[in-house]
Amino acid sequence: MTKSNLSQMPSNGRSRMADTALPGNASQAPWPDNAFGPTDSPNQFQGQWYLVAAKPRSEDLAKVHLSRQSYVTCLPTISLRKRRRGQWQQVTEPMFPGYVFVALTLGIDDIAPIRSTIGCRGLVRFGGELVPVPQAVMAPFLAFDAAPMTKEHRFRAGDKLLIEDGPFAGLEAIFDMPKGEQRVQVLIEMLGELRAVSVLAANVGPA
Repeated sequence: MTKSNLSQMPSNGRSRMADTALPGNASQAPWPDNAFGPTDSPNQFQGQWYLVAAKPRSEDLAKVHLSRQSYVTCLPTISLRKRRRGQWQQVTEPMFPGYVFVALTLGIDDIAPIRSTIGCRGLVRFGGELVPVPQAVMAPFLAFDAAPMTKEHRFRAGDKLLIEDGPFAGLEAIFDMPKGEQRVQVLIEMLGELRAVSVLAANVGPA
């Protein structure tokens, strides 16, 4: 899937699918027809991947209860830092909030129970049809189902940053250079001049 395709999927600031991609609403799938290849069936099963719309903040619950009914599922996650109760914490969240992937063989698997499964709203349809997600698209997501992707910022000299924590919290800065594995050197305006300051890399983010 190209980057532009992924940008349509709903996610934690990573990528988004159109909000209309709910059961019975969207007109077409957010991936091109040519994303499918001759070997696009997963190795572990005979079938294809489809999207299930989950109830708000119920992705894990939907995955658990789908799995208990012997459905093969995938819930890619991402690990990122968020400020909670005034402190920065490392949290793991769904990569695509509101959605779970499920593997099905249409005509063989019974899809009726999915709609009434705890945590689920139903299978996502495009133009009224169930459209499979190409295996080429699913391949990286399957890896993040087992272990979350880590969100990292890669900055270049001159990038504008915001210092999010530490003694300079709240100040804007300019990225200068990395300083080892855990620190970066940034430029902060002090007394009318730009001065170089070393801060923890984990304490800065894009402005």
